[in-house]
Amino acid sequence: MQAGSFKYTLAYDAYCGPCTKFKQLVNMLDKHEKIDYVSLVAADHGGMLDAVAPDLRYASFHLVLPGGIVKSGSEALMELIAILPCGRIVAPVMRHMPGSKALLAAIYRALSRLHDRGSCKRPL
Repeated sequence: MQAGSFKYTLAYDAYCGPCTKFKQLVNMLDKHEKIDYVSLVAADHGGMLDAVAPDLRYASFHLVLPGGIVKSGSEALMELIAILPCGRIVAPVMRHMPGSKALLAAIYRALSRLHDRGSCKRPL
């Protein structure tokens, strides 16, 4: 991500089928092109994930906000929903709905099991 950029950056596991499908879905929904995409390896090597503990950098996707703040996993999911066109309506409702954070976390955990089942191999 360039300094002073107003775009978000989604760092995802480019070696994972489900993760790549997730990135493609987000890209399709990102009609206003607010998001750039980068592999976890490139984001890590480029210093974008320095704020993330080393043992967690490859455990989930990360959303780097325009100011450089990094949100990860289910925490990033709400932010991601909010920046997509359909999220302008959905995100405010979800933020005020009791239990919505827990629901997103449960959904994310269920989906992230696809990542953990061995289909994702980071090159050494």
